[in-house]
Amino acid sequence: MSGRPLRILAIADGRSIHTLRFARRLVERGHEVHVVSDRVGARDSVAEGIRFHDLRTLDLLTRVRGLRRRRFGTAIRNLAGTVGADVLHAHGTAPYAYWAAQSGVHPLVVTPWGRDVLVDALKEPGRTRSRLAFQAADWMVVNSAAIERAAIDAGADPDRISHIIWHTQLAGFGPGRADPSGLRSQLGFPPDSLVVMSLRNFQARTNIDVLVQAFDRVRREIPQARLVLAARGGAEREPVERLVAELGLGDLVRFHRVDPDDLPPLAASGDVVVTIASTDSSPSSLLEAMASGRPIVGGWCPSIDEWILPGEGAEMVECRDADAVAGAVAKLLRDPVLARAYGERNARVASERVAESGPALETVYRELGAGRMPPPMRMFDAVKAPAS
Repeated sequence: MSGRPLRILAIADGRSIHTLRFARRLVERGHEVHVVSDRVGARDSVAEGIRFHDLRTLDLLTRVRGLRRRRFGTAIRNLAGTVGADVLHAHGTAPYAYWAAQSGVHPLVVTPWGRDVLVDALKEPGRTRSRLAFQAADWMVVNSAAIERAAIDAGADPDRISHIIWHTQLAGFGPGRADPSGLRSQLGFPPDSLVVMSLRNFQARTNIDVLVQAFDRVRREIPQARLVLAARGGAEREPVERLVAELGLGDLVRFHRVDPDDLPPLAASGDVVVTIASTDSSPSSLLEAMASGRPIVGGWCPSIDEWILPGEGAEMVECRDADAVAGAVAKLLRDPVLARAYGERNARVASERVAESGPALETVYRELGAGRMPPPMRMFDAVKAPAS
């Protein structure tokens, strides 16, 4: 790091692991990072050193329901002045970048996340909020070509974009972290179990219900199969729990909440990792599984074909097709040679393409602070989906 430590004010979902990882990496590089949000409360080890501010209690008016949203822009501007922020970085076009735009604080960096530009920006009020956020932005940081294209369609300036994998840090992940026997013992599975793993939270878009239905088919053909649903939480957990009970899967499935420090050995210890979300943008869980040398069953959605393709690290399926998911999982469980080849390819690609995000973000912040255009940073010209 060159130059003095920066003061960075991020407006984002303060409970999201992606926000926490982004902020923590900058803290570890010696910067002062503040996160202002209407969602705060994360206090695990990942949050250490990050300074949190509750947007709803910044002043008297933000405490008043019905009035607070009209005050958020002013409250963010005042907070930026109080902390002496060098840069405001807004994550998610609506609501956070939209609120940041109302603050008038510059330089302003905007990072779309996924659904905000892939889905919400296609209709009101998301369309207007995204457009206003991009109009106010001095620069944009994206983590996939799919997000870049959607953001440009929504009004972002194509000449003010950097490609940075800002949300994922792969240090500590790798095939060498695998402990298959330890994982099976910890979860109470037989030593010869074949473990199918999901690292996705329980959300409607992640289609965990489809994975459970597919696993029900797989276990009838492969009795050694077991399923691990590793997640920090999500609104769809209870419906998935009910589905597991209705299908009589009981001892064959584990709901496993894992702390960040325990994730690398977990990610490396399953036999197949499944990620079949309907919308995505270079998901951390996919990159972590790749870095861990795991074969993937992937669902077609934006950005996924930038990392895996049929025969290139993965078996690819439609996200809501339980039969297809079951067939792909069974294929990899039955063919360890193919699974190993996919895993080796994935570890190599992750190592080659995912770099430490801190230096790149620092460059963007310092150049904008000095009134200069950051240098172009592009990396998402890798692979294309085959024609259907």
